[in-house]
Amino acid sequence: MSIKVMSMVFDRYPSGGMERLLALAMADHASDDGRRIWPSVDELARKTMQSRSSVQRQIRRMVATGWLIQVKTATGRPGVTNEYRICPEWIEGGEVPAPETGVNLTPLGDEPPAEVIHTGVNLTPLEKPERGVTTAERGVTRDERGVTAMTPESSEPSMNHTPLPPGGGTTGFDELFSIYPNHDNRMKAQRRYLRLAPTTALQQTMRSAIEAQRLSKRWTKDGGEFVPEFATWLRNERWRDEPRAVAPAAGPWHETRRGIDAKARELGIAAWDEAAFNLGGGPSYPAFTERVRRAAAAAGEAVCA
Repeated sequence: MSIKVMSMVFDRYPSGGMERLLALAMADHASDDGRRIWPSVDELARKTMQSRSSVQRQIRRMVATGWLIQVKTATGRPGVTNEYRICPEWIEGGEVPAPETGVNLTPLGDEPPAEVIHTGVNLTPLEKPERGVTTAERGVTRDERGVTAMTPESSEPSMNHTPLPPGGGTTGFDELFSIYPNHDNRMKAQRRYLRLAPTTALQQTMRSAIEAQRLSKRWTKDGGEFVPEFATWLRNERWRDEPRAVAPAAGPWHETRRGIDAKARELGIAAWDEAAFNLGGGPSYPAFTERVRRAAAAAGEAVCA
């Protein structure tokens, strides 16, 4: 590094902008007499934060104007680069000699330097963006001639924002939930129900399915331990399950609720309306049981008190 040559570049280099910055990078590699300049183009691009093509174009201009003299050409072997020296007359305090007649000095355009990304030690130049494309942190937005494509903003789990139906599905939940054996996660079940928006006919199908399934062996085993949550039941459309035969109750039918409900179906009596009872508008289960007893007796069955 030559502080002397760098100071001369600051004071006397004829051009400004990125070309002067490149001249400073050259001086950083030079000896005090302006010799021994052989950095790679990649190294100069890194130091000046420009693209390779910008650096190469500026070096050609420096050579064409005579400020930079190429004294050795790279052979293509790894590690072998072009070698330059700064014009000796300029180093001695004079001006750069005028170029010979016929030398084509193509002026540099006023195009801005290539944008670069800072990634620690290495500075990688960005490619020239497409016309009408704006690059932002959250995605790419094209103008009216293109399209808009947004990348995901985060890696958080997506949430279901399905809008609630404008009508339907807003009634009937309480009645079905009250007769469903598992009352866990009511709010989750209600959201699922509202998005499903069952019609009146489907609600009746669900009710019948629940009444049948609550007497199944799986749902009555271990006090209903294997009854799924109502939200799960709705999501899996369990009302479509084929009804299973109900295992006969052990002992007289009138001693268990499962037996009473099975006998009511056998006699053509509608199932006990637990929802109506909970809302104060229907008979209690003992009253329902008594009705089944009387119907069974009328059918000629002996029922013990």
